[in-house]
Amino acid sequence: MKSRLAPLPLPRLARLVLLYTRDDDFQNIVRQALSDTGTILLIARTVEEALQIVCRRKRELDVAIMALNEDCHGLTLLGAIHGCCEQLPTLVVVDKDSEQARALAYANGARFYLSKFVSPVELANAIADLEVAAPQLAVA
Repeated sequence: MKSRLAPLPLPRLARLVLLYTRDDDFQNIVRQALSDTGTILLIARTVEEALQIVCRRKRELDVAIMALNEDCHGLTLLGAIHGCCEQLPTLVVVDKDSEQARALAYANGARFYLSKFVSPVELANAIADLEVAAPQLAVA
């Protein structure tokens, strides 16, 4: 199965993606999903690092990928990012899938939701879907 996430056409130099995770294995899956696409991955391991990236780069960010566990810090961060960058397409990936986690993620601004046990191809396709669904700004 081939990913639908294609390299960016010129003149756009690179996608800018925020990844919030503490999981090295998931970080590697994200790197595989985005390989050869011209994507710059900004990795945050703490809530503070993620907020710094969002505050500094909010208009430049194309996508946020957030790996959340069962604590409430990730949901609080998701809500803060959504409040700051309402148009930022956000993909939430959770350790333990549940209807409650799904509802909380969507209520806090997630546009897409997956279980952590996802392949690089599935993740790349979800990112491609996020980018297609994101509102496009026209130049006047």
